[in-house]
Amino acid sequence: MVVSPGSYTENLRITTGNLIIRSASGNPGDTTVIANSQAEDVFYVEANNVTITGFSINGAGTDRAGVYLIRSGNCTIENNRLENDTLGIYLKQSTYNLILNNTAVNGKRAINIERSNYNRVSGNTISNQRFGIYLLASEGNLLSDNTVSMSADHGIVLESSGNASLENNTVSSNGDYGIYLASSSNSNLTGNMADSNTVYGIYLKDSSGNNLVNNTALNNSRGIFLLRAGESMLSGNLASNNGKGIQITSTGNNNVLKNSVSDNIVSGISLLNSTNCNVSENILANNTIGIDLAFTSNSTVLNNSVQNGGRGLNLQDSNYNTLLNNSAARNRYGAYLLRSGWNVLSNNNVSEDADHGIVLENSSNYNDLTGNIASYNRAYGIYLKDSSNNNLNSNEASGNNRGVFLTKSNRNTLLNNTVLDNSEYAILLTYSLENNISENEASSSNRGIHLSTSSDNTISGNNIVSNGVSGLYMTSTSNNNTVFNNYLNNNINADIKPGSSGNVWNTTKTAGTNIAGGSYIGGNLWAKPDGTGFSQTATDADGDGIADGVYNIATSGYTDYLPLVAASKPGESTTAVDVTDNQTESTDESEISADDQTESTDNQTESTDGSEISADNQTESMDNQTEISIDNQTESTDDQM
Repeated sequence: MVVSPGSYTENLRITTGNLIIRSASGNPGDTTVIANSQAEDVFYVEANNVTITGFSINGAGTDRAGVYLIRSGNCTIENNRLENDTLGIYLKQSTYNLILNNTAVNGKRAINIERSNYNRVSGNTISNQRFGIYLLASEGNLLSDNTVSMSADHGIVLESSGNASLENNTVSSNGDYGIYLASSSNSNLTGNMADSNTVYGIYLKDSSGNNLVNNTALNNSRGIFLLRAGESMLSGNLASNNGKGIQITSTGNNNVLKNSVSDNIVSGISLLNSTNCNVSENILANNTIGIDLAFTSNSTVLNNSVQNGGRGLNLQDSNYNTLLNNSAARNRYGAYLLRSGWNVLSNNNVSEDADHGIVLENSSNYNDLTGNIASYNRAYGIYLKDSSNNNLNSNEASGNNRGVFLTKSNRNTLLNNTVLDNSEYAILLTYSLENNISENEASSSNRGIHLSTSSDNTISGNNIVSNGVSGLYMTSTSNNNTVFNNYLNNNINADIKPGSSGNVWNTTKTAGTNIAGGSYIGGNLWAKPDGTGFSQTATDADGDGIADGVYNIATSGYTDYLPLVAASKPGESTTAVDVTDNQTESTDESEISADDQTESTDNQTESTDGSEISADNQTESMDNQTEISIDNQTESTDDQM
């Protein structure tokens, strides 16, 4: 049937199959069909193999459609313009139909597919609807290359629908969500663009087993958001200039791989209240928080690059996670743990950060930090505050203001770390108890190992050389520390302030290779860069590697009763520097003052962090309110329709 150009007022009922109805010109602009009765569908089709093409179809009233396919198959609806229809094209219990290259404006639902399977919806342009494309209880449909914009609610919706493919669709400037899946599983979302949607670009709720690949989410409040949507894969997506780039909440077993996430205001990739997720090989830049884990456990963060943001890797109230082989450079903080324990941080590179490299704060306990590089950070390489029972093994902290800093942190183990070339301190403890500092390199800094009001610590087997002011320093309020088997080669090896009690400078003579290569472990080796140190000149008549005399530590009242002799030299020394006792004392007072200033600065930093945490909580609250409000609104408005 060929229809000549003109305007026709009627409602058509088609129950005969194998029929083609087309305009003569193929131009919807000159062939218009207007509903004679708004209470009926303009085109009602209950037949197979029907084609409708080239018309402008207008005026379908409440709950009525411009084209309605009921129990129909293999039909084609193509190149039509649907305007001012409550429902533009409506498929119900219909399969294997083609909805191609139509335009729909000013309606409620442009394309509505209900209990209809294996249809293809491609190349359609939709605007100013309540919902652009809506699938309900439908399986195996393909939506591709559609453009949906300025919907009052959502652009594309899948509700209780599965095994769908959404490919290369553009959803922009919609009032709530660009693409929304609710209780819809096992679908593929590939190559879609979600731009400037008011709330979410792509939102999956109670939907599992979906694949999101190579999608782009720009300029949305939230870019890609999964809520209770487990067993899903997010790969190769671009999320930029959103509030949050990619967020996964209250779910598990998701993979977030090889995404590019940048310039997001709140966070780049965020896992909230989730478990057993994998975040790997993503590239993140210029996000306030790069990768954010909150109330999340048993997840892996692997081989990511996080640069030029606020907190690169952030854990809050998150336990039993593994952070491995990540690079976090030029952020404010490289890695920040708050109230997070039993995590493993291994072989991460956190360098050139504006403040600290790795931070453990506020009961971040029982973490393992192994093989990390925390270098050239403006403030501290590794910083523990109010955090205990952590293991720091084989890390490197070089070129920072302070290499490793523990404050109010107890029973930590620092083993075999390389802490070099830090401008103020290699290893600094304040108000910290019962820590074990063993076999570290604490050299070429202003001070090597510094204890301020820190007691009951063990310092053994460390190489402490070439420090400008002193190798070991203890304030008068540092008591009951045990110091033995350390190699000291500095102009001033030990600057111990009078007034402390119970510090011990050797252990019981025990068979075993000491730090100088001798055959017994006892006290410490006391060398000087010019070769005049006690251990370099002392006699050892019996050849046991222990000096024949004791070593009295100047002005401290302490004695090393089993000082080692220089059987070998594990550390290189610098040229001697002329530092007098009076100069040292003056420097000590200024440094104590500097410590007080630093503590004040730290408190200010905490206050700033508190603001961030408060902002995070406020954001989360807003998220919950927004989601609940939007969900309720959607359900209410759906019921009305």
